[in-house]
Amino acid sequence: MRTTVLKTRRWAAAAVLCGALVSGCSSGGSGGGGAGAGVGGHAEPQKEEPKPLTAGELNPLLLTSTDLGYGYIQNPNLAGDKNDDVTTQGCSALDKLGKSDSDLNFSSKAEASFTYDTSTLGEELHSDRPSVLSAKLSKLFDAYLACPSYTLNAGSTPIEVQVSKLTLPKVGDEQFGYSSTLQLPSGPQVVKTLAIRKGNIAVILVGAPGLVDRHIDKAVSKLPAP
Repeated sequence: MRTTVLKTRRWAAAAVLCGALVSGCSSGGSGGGGAGAGVGGHAEPQKEEPKPLTAGELNPLLLTSTDLGYGYIQNPNLAGDKNDDVTTQGCSALDKLGKSDSDLNFSSKAEASFTYDTSTLGEELHSDRPSVLSAKLSKLFDAYLACPSYTLNAGSTPIEVQVSKLTLPKVGDEQFGYSSTLQLPSGPQVVKTLAIRKGNIAVILVGAPGLVDRHIDKAVSKLPAP
């Protein structure tokens, strides 16, 4: 069973409106899996890519409250998508992305979310062939970085969002990320989204910037070597 990659607008809406991050939501290079030309013009044999892991194999690789430390409470898994009424306005790249969700499906997925004081941290693991992960993550994150600002409509509530690039950590095989500043009635709230691909697995952390920065190395270290 295939699962749809999470969307930043749903992450943000969940964080703001529900108080917890759940599955729902950039720039990085795409990896290639094509064959090169060898001596004499003969194509070199294409190296076989590792197969995707199953959801059952991904689950033990998720962060736990023990990994994170004192004060982190793991939220119960919530089945289904509770943010179908979340839309974006003012960014054609996101509009196009929303119409082609099937192009962003990965083979398998596992997820967890945590609360720390009044902040939240969400994690998703996705697995597919490395070239598929690379290309689709590039497409997803490029879309979110295409517009410096847009409007997030959560039901009847419009939220203005500003997007900025990040200095990405040099871990894993590829890195993707951006920062979103949501203009709320209570004041601006910053949500950081960071994805690291390591072989045939991608880990995505989203939440308060300090929590994402604090735990990304741990999240990547739990992934097996490619």
